[in-house]
Amino acid sequence: MTDTTYRVAVSTWALDHKLAPGAPEWAAFNASFVCQDLTPFDFAHAIYDGHPFTTWHAHNWRTSANYVCGQHRGLDFDAGDQTSTLPALLDNPFIHRHANILYTTPSHTPEAPRARVVFLLDTPIMQATNYALAAASLLWLFGTADRQCKDPVRFFYGSLRCDMEMFDNVLSLATVKHIIAQYQASGKRELRRQVRTYTATTAQTEVADALKKIPAWGIDYDEWVSVLMALHREYGDAGLSLAEQWAEGGPNEVARKWRSFRATGNTTGAVGLGSVFLLAQRFGWSKERQ
Repeated sequence: MTDTTYRVAVSTWALDHKLAPGAPEWAAFNASFVCQDLTPFDFAHAIYDGHPFTTWHAHNWRTSANYVCGQHRGLDFDAGDQTSTLPALLDNPFIHRHANILYTTPSHTPEAPRARVVFLLDTPIMQATNYALAAASLLWLFGTADRQCKDPVRFFYGSLRCDMEMFDNVLSLATVKHIIAQYQASGKRELRRQVRTYTATTAQTEVADALKKIPAWGIDYDEWVSVLMALHREYGDAGLSLAEQWAEGGPNEVARKWRSFRATGNTTGAVGLGSVFLLAQRFGWSKERQ
């Protein structure tokens, strides 16, 4: 096993359970991560002993604004069936070639298998937006992975006395960039298809139904703005009421942003209703389910 070190923030807490939502320990737990340079063996040992881990961050507080760098990426496979077992995951050529650590998570049972795959990157990613893009691209590559694993400072639980597999693999930044390029190209193709499918003649009731699936506070700010731009482009001022109902902005925030768009709407790129429906589909919307 290599002596090369990787930048990982590991909690000083060793847990044999997940913290309950709203538990009073969360604040102390959030400040418990220590930025370290660890060998793969030491990193795996920390996981095996139940220590949660995340990316490097500043000010002893885990938040996206404090992101410093990330040199690992975890993917969760929580289907609870054969596809989430370690042997099945190891059959995947990409995982077999590039993953460093695979382990059963705290939620795993023999009846409902759950596992995590951890990739170590040969180079730290210094920008939070680039790290989030890399995470989204890997999620795109694995359609069965948990879609929530995109936050640049998302932490992952260790797993006390788990089943674990280790390899000498490292995921190169060049490979990550190649996956990102494929992911972005795929998104553009799908977006063009969606834009052709959904036009200004699409009923506002259908648009409103799709918007209900998109959590206004659960998406990136750029995505939030893109939804407003799409509604503005397709409906003009007639769409402001629909935008305000969805956007959950502060006092006059949506109206101010609305006025900042050009009077003719956004006419560059593909920010139209197609982008709204594509985003809604990410959160489970389907035209057939209406």
